[in-house]
Amino acid sequence: MSTPPAFPPAGLRKLLGTITRRTGLHYYTDKTDLLEDMVGVRMRLHGCRTCHDYLAMLADGARGDAEWRELESILTIGETFFFRYAEQFAALEHTILPALVRRARVTRHLRIWSIGCSNGAEPYSIAILLARLLADAGLETQAWHVEILGTDISTRALEQARQAEFSAWTLRDIDAARRAAWFVPVTPRLWRLHERYRRMVTFRYSNVLDMLRPDGGPAGPFDLILCRNVLIYFAQAQATALVHAMAARLAPQGWLLLGHSEPVTDFTPWLDTVRLPGTLAFRAPVPDAGRAAVPSRLSAVRRPPARMDTPPCLVVDDSVAVDSVPVANAIRRTADDGHVTRAMQMCRDHLARHPVDARIHFLFAVLAWGEGCLAQAEESFRRVIYLCRDHVMARCYLARLLEDAGARAEARRIRQQMVALVRRCAPEAVLPEGDGLTAGGLLRLISHMDDARPPSRARVPS
Repeated sequence: MSTPPAFPPAGLRKLLGTITRRTGLHYYTDKTDLLEDMVGVRMRLHGCRTCHDYLAMLADGARGDAEWRELESILTIGETFFFRYAEQFAALEHTILPALVRRARVTRHLRIWSIGCSNGAEPYSIAILLARLLADAGLETQAWHVEILGTDISTRALEQARQAEFSAWTLRDIDAARRAAWFVPVTPRLWRLHERYRRMVTFRYSNVLDMLRPDGGPAGPFDLILCRNVLIYFAQAQATALVHAMAARLAPQGWLLLGHSEPVTDFTPWLDTVRLPGTLAFRAPVPDAGRAAVPSRLSAVRRPPARMDTPPCLVVDDSVAVDSVPVANAIRRTADDGHVTRAMQMCRDHLARHPVDARIHFLFAVLAWGEGCLAQAEESFRRVIYLCRDHVMARCYLARLLEDAGARAEARRIRQQMVALVRRCAPEAVLPEGDGLTAGGLLRLISHMDDARPPSRARVPS
């Protein structure tokens, strides 16, 4: 029988400090007995007698990285189940997701992030609910570009999530009829999620603390972020910083759901608190606080602070902006209400009087694309670029349109121009017509894509 590892106070403090710095799991600072038990299993497995031995192994290059992944997997608590916390899923079903679907009717594009997704029950629950809401609204799920990202620090949990096989215990809140509709039985006690829901979700390893590092963590903006029962493991100062980082990754009027026992209570001025039956939700404020109109998918231009090194044409000229902002807001509201044809006619009427208004040309191009009028969309995107040579988002959309049409060489050339323009901006500069997307966020999105396609968050219609 092997001798149990030694945990002298000084060695334990050093080990705890190393783990806390890496993972942020402040949860174990007053639970050292639990930490000793969990780490002791790994130390015995590798024949480490002291904390110094184990710390040396954790610092040992690739071997250490692999052990960190295993250690992180056992330190995180992964118990969860489908549709956990009924009040929050009721808010998602009746308020949050329907609002997002209405706003995205033109672009048919949604981005959702489940932080600490564990075995995948949470993001898969969102996929099931969203697919049902789209079907109930008479909308084809296949015609929408829905990105649901699940991240976790536990590689074991992520592997289980990708398999999408769940025990009857994980499905305990789902009645037999819905279980039969959403899952396929593998054994009498094991069920596999239908492929149509599985393909809506992707999983990625991510330490939530990455958000606090420059260019770290998944790039926003997201329409909805769920971070439930994650922040309870962090010190309050870190949890507050993480909420701030999440708020910065939300699209204008995007939603954030937290757990009921998180250590953060004051969200001002990053988020607005929305009281819903049985729960609280949080929402990114309207970009321009003075505007009474509710922002839509095609958010109005946000002018970066004067100190930013931004190309002149990235900010619409005041003579145009003052005149066309109310018109643009009215067009967006009309489109969001489902009257796209009327919104396009409003664009035409305005452009008949103001033929060089690049903002309305851009709105018309996006609406035309959403309606399948590709020739009109291409012509209008090119007109925007002619009127405003440094318009990033017009090039982004046009490159995607041309690529879908098979004109790959020209699409590549336009995308290269777009990247060159973005690199001239300060990373925190908000891109006009980018729906809150920053220059740095756009570059991160491009770098994350294997085939160098333009960022999906650019709101390009499917």
